[in-house]
Amino acid sequence: MAGPSIYDLLAQQQISELTVDNLNKATQSTAIASKNIDFWSGIITVARALEESRTYAHGLVIPETGTIAGGTIADGANATFTPTGSEVWRVEAIFLNGCTAALKDGDGNSMLMAAASDALGELTAPLMLSATMQLVFDNASGSPANPRFAYHKVSL
Repeated sequence: MAGPSIYDLLAQQQISELTVDNLNKATQSTAIASKNIDFWSGIITVARALEESRTYAHGLVIPETGTIAGGTIADGANATFTPTGSEVWRVEAIFLNGCTAALKDGDGNSMLMAAASDALGELTAPLMLSATMQLVFDNASGSPANPRFAYHKVSL
């Protein structure tokens, strides 16, 4: 008797709601064996549909998704920029405008990327941002600052 299919385990989720984590959890209790070929064929099909619906071929940026983000940050304040859901942003360039830039992970750990005095306050990348890897600007310049960054989406 065959076990549940990947479609049963994912409870007929919409592709827009599916995450790689959901797919991985659905496969954890299944061994790689000849009796499971149909199950693994379904996994491969769903994984491919997930990839095709959210990314552009060969890791290229998704056309028409480039934008510049940022805003005014008061002295002594900071601003965090986080992609929503399963989006991944490829940062192309950063303009610090007197701020410092850091990356912050989902656990709240941060790592300074550059101080305002580095490279005239301009950084080039690319670097990737996701829901668990965020970009933080901190303003201690003595006046309001307007840091910005340019990015493209590489995954939805």
